[in-house]
Amino acid sequence: MMNVMDLSPIINEFDTPFLVDSGTESFTESPVAEEESEHSEDSTVCDIDSSCIQKCPLHILDKDVSVDEDILAVPLEPIRTHTEPSILEPKEDETTLPSILRRESSTSTTVRKVSFPKEETELATYREPENDCPWTIHEYLPPEKILQIYQASCKQHKTIELDIIKNLIMEIKNNTNHSAVLNLSMINITNEVNETLEDLLKVSNFRTLVLYECKFTSETISEFLNMLEYYGSVCDIEVAMNFDETAWKCFCNACTNITVLEAISFKGMVINESYMRMLLNAVKSNTRITTLKFDACMLIKLPSFYLVESLMTNTTLCELYLPSTGLYTKEADCLGRFLQKNFTLKVLDISNNFIGDRGLEVLAKGLTKQTTAGCGLSVLLVFNNQITEKSGTVISSIISECKNLHTLNIGYNHLTDAVISDIAPSLEVTTSLEGLGLQCTLLTCKGIDYLANAIENNNSLQKINLKGNKAIQVPGLERLCQALTSSKISKIEIDETNRSSHDPQAYVQLVKKINAICTVNKNFKESSSDEIATISQLVSRKVSLSCEPRYVVPEPTAGTTPVSVESPILSPMPSSRPPKNRFQITKVQDPNTRPMSRFKVTRVISSPDEDLAIGKFANVRSSVSSNDSVDSLQLDVDSDRD
Repeated sequence: MMNVMDLSPIINEFDTPFLVDSGTESFTESPVAEEESEHSEDSTVCDIDSSCIQKCPLHILDKDVSVDEDILAVPLEPIRTHTEPSILEPKEDETTLPSILRRESSTSTTVRKVSFPKEETELATYREPENDCPWTIHEYLPPEKILQIYQASCKQHKTIELDIIKNLIMEIKNNTNHSAVLNLSMINITNEVNETLEDLLKVSNFRTLVLYECKFTSETISEFLNMLEYYGSVCDIEVAMNFDETAWKCFCNACTNITVLEAISFKGMVINESYMRMLLNAVKSNTRITTLKFDACMLIKLPSFYLVESLMTNTTLCELYLPSTGLYTKEADCLGRFLQKNFTLKVLDISNNFIGDRGLEVLAKGLTKQTTAGCGLSVLLVFNNQITEKSGTVISSIISECKNLHTLNIGYNHLTDAVISDIAPSLEVTTSLEGLGLQCTLLTCKGIDYLANAIENNNSLQKINLKGNKAIQVPGLERLCQALTSSKISKIEIDETNRSSHDPQAYVQLVKKINAICTVNKNFKESSSDEIATISQLVSRKVSLSCEPRYVVPEPTAGTTPVSVESPILSPMPSSRPPKNRFQITKVQDPNTRPMSRFKVTRVISSPDEDLAIGKFANVRSSVSSNDSVDSLQLDVDSDRD
């Protein structure tokens, strides 16, 4: 029989003695959740026989007292107390727990058990939010109310009210339909400004977000892009600023997740291949993005033109703009192969580049493969691309064979009357071309006569741009008026005045007559036409035929960034020759005039070669550089002193 010690001196006779082991506590009282499952489910509070405790003179849990192992040879039998039923209720056939004074052996196996309610409705499930689109704005707010919200936000976050934000708020006509513009150009975006912009995004949607040279920190740009992603309140994003790699990743992630985003535009940025990969992955993931624009951007095109190569299988992008991006024949060839495989792109803008006659030829090889009506490119803009009269037959094949081409702008190229003669037969047979851009193409009355003969037999042309062709005289306008009366053309863009005309007054009167005939044709078409315009036609009609030429000096060596110049030039000036002015300052040799002035100004007489070059673009005025005049004056003064 087991020997016991008397514990009566330290145990109150009115207290119920019990011993609790941390491994045998109930499920709700255990301080260590992991240890609860390691013991059997029969763990409970146990009562120890009081007769044994009465004879024990020492406290059995005292750390200073050691107990002989023989005393604990026989385990105490636990007595179950009354507990509430739970899902951890032990089964009847399970064995009893080991001694509460002795933990389980390390060799014993532990079986973990999980039980679920029988009723499926009792399981914990994910609860959908009451408003699944928290950014959706349904309530109309007048601009005055939105301004009050912005001012209150500025006061709350202790930041100044920005006039540019206040002005654009007052221009909001409808805060719910994505029609306003959020222009944040040149603004220093701090954390406080971010807070005010968030309050603004909560109450108003915007069509376009403009980020030109904004000042962000790594923290504020991440927060700002997260706001755009969450509220989804912008459809178009226009960016002209530098990004580090982290910020660019945030930008691409936001573009992926903004559900209403339709267009992304970059201006004057350098985009390398790794950045382009991340951007195109975002475009591929967000199928609502239909427009990409790279205006005057430096794109890495070696070893391959990755932008175009990766878009060959894209079926969602509809508009691609690549103006002033330094494209040459090689890139034009890549675009030609792209057009052979991709039939979903509707707009391609490669204006203000250097593709030349050879580049247009390889581009046409792919373009002429799109022979199915309603499928393929609808708008092609190739103005100011160093195309000459040698490309007449190529342009003619594009017009006649591309059944879905509705707008072709070949302005600001050295085409001459010869090209109009080549494309006239194609203009007579085409049934898709609606807009033709011939601005500043060196046309004369002879070219207008070719054009008039073509439009008399054409049933699809509606708009023609003839601005900048100063050689067109009164006879050419008279022939054009005659042809318009039997055509469907509703708009002719032509210079209202022409100082090069032999009879300026008659020229002005004929221009007014042309506009009147076009108005009649337009009204007649609107009253009698019941045709439904296709998507390609709608896209084509929103594109203007006006040209915005930018003259860029070609790169002398590979890897050199093109330099844009504000005023048009015909060719880069040699570096060894200083730029000439219209006036020249020379010293006066007569000593009698010395007290009045030591210098006189004389007009520079240009050489015949220079007159020929300037006559090529007679409508372009040359500029006078006051800085050059001052420099010349300073040089003469220094030489006189010597």
